[in-house]
Amino acid sequence: MIRPKRWSRRPADRPLRLRAPVLTLFFWVMVLAWDSTGVARWGMLAAILHESGHLLAWAFLVREPPQLELTLWGICLRMRGICLPAWQEKILAAGGPVMNFLVCLGLLGWMDLTGYTYAGCWAAAANLLLGAFNLLPVPGLDGARLLEN
Repeated sequence: MIRPKRWSRRPADRPLRLRAPVLTLFFWVMVLAWDSTGVARWGMLAAILHESGHLLAWAFLVREPPQLELTLWGICLRMRGICLPAWQEKILAAGGPVMNFLVCLGLLGWMDLTGYTYAGCWAAAANLLLGAFNLLPVPGLDGARLLEN
């Protein structure tokens, strides 16, 4: 395994960073309070599972704790100061969508055996849509990182 090259690491780096904490927490509390259908909850769970896929890939490749950033638009894995080879970048970028697709397939398989439910269909759809959306070749999403040389 190739160890990543470390450019700089400040001792003040925190494992979880809140950007605009009051606004972020207020926004997510309002979304959850007004979500009578539960769709936002399934979307948030899919986002957490997506980032968990990246964290598993990170733990496998780097074996050091990462820095997470919670923003108004979601959770982001920050790689400040760590430079990975291109093939490791691709594995790291694919970790999130792969996790979403595996959860979607697992939920559909489980529901095929036990019976389909409203909540299960929403959870499977949220994971499928989030995984597919992140594969778009748009800068900032996983698809763009997968297409980089």
